[in-house]
Amino acid sequence: MNSVKIKSICTIYKALFSCIFPMFFVKQIFSFCALHSLQNMFKSCKITYTDMHAACKKIFEETGDPVSNHESFGGNWSVAAVLKAITMAGYEVVQAVETKEQRIWAAASIPELMEDPEFRGIIIHQPHRHHFTCLRTELIEDKLKLYLVDSQSPGPLCISPKLAMQRCISTAYAWEAYIVMGPEMETVLPTVPAVMKQYKRDPKRQRVKPPPGFLEAYNKLKREEQ
Repeated sequence: MNSVKIKSICTIYKALFSCIFPMFFVKQIFSFCALHSLQNMFKSCKITYTDMHAACKKIFEETGDPVSNHESFGGNWSVAAVLKAITMAGYEVVQAVETKEQRIWAAASIPELMEDPEFRGIIIHQPHRHHFTCLRTELIEDKLKLYLVDSQSPGPLCISPKLAMQRCISTAYAWEAYIVMGPEMETVLPTVPAVMKQYKRDPKRQRVKPPPGFLEAYNKLKREEQ
């Protein structure tokens, strides 16, 4: 089967799944949050466990830093491994947050990025949890919206660009943000159908206790908006 036919089939499957599953979402299995954050951001499972391991080996070849410092048997990967996997796939990575006297957003704003067709999304590393998630855009009723896509959550959640940036620079959250730029990735559907799930909002909203500093950061954001 030639590449043209394969691309056509992928396009058909993508259109089919866009009807059945409104949003691409890979639910976490094992400790693969780093891998799933890439898959959810790119809306494709082209990057696999093998690619993550290859990224760790590449780091060892370039720096001498052992693979074991970047990959565990349980599937935990370092930030360096995640970023290396992205660049090895042919994409550009830009660190969005810098820390000097305070945390600042040092790149183009998210609303500006959302207007760029090369913008694929943002990989988020939450150091306090050593957890990876992502931000990506979705076209909803002809409007481009930003979504937080966490493989441990029930599904993608809409988030305002301003709030997302605030969580990155706020010490209460301290999200480490890595902007990913490049062409749309080839569509590769999950090999395990169960991990491709339709997102449905739970009518019964669960009560959760906000993390320390959340209300302070939220009230500060609201005051800035006024």
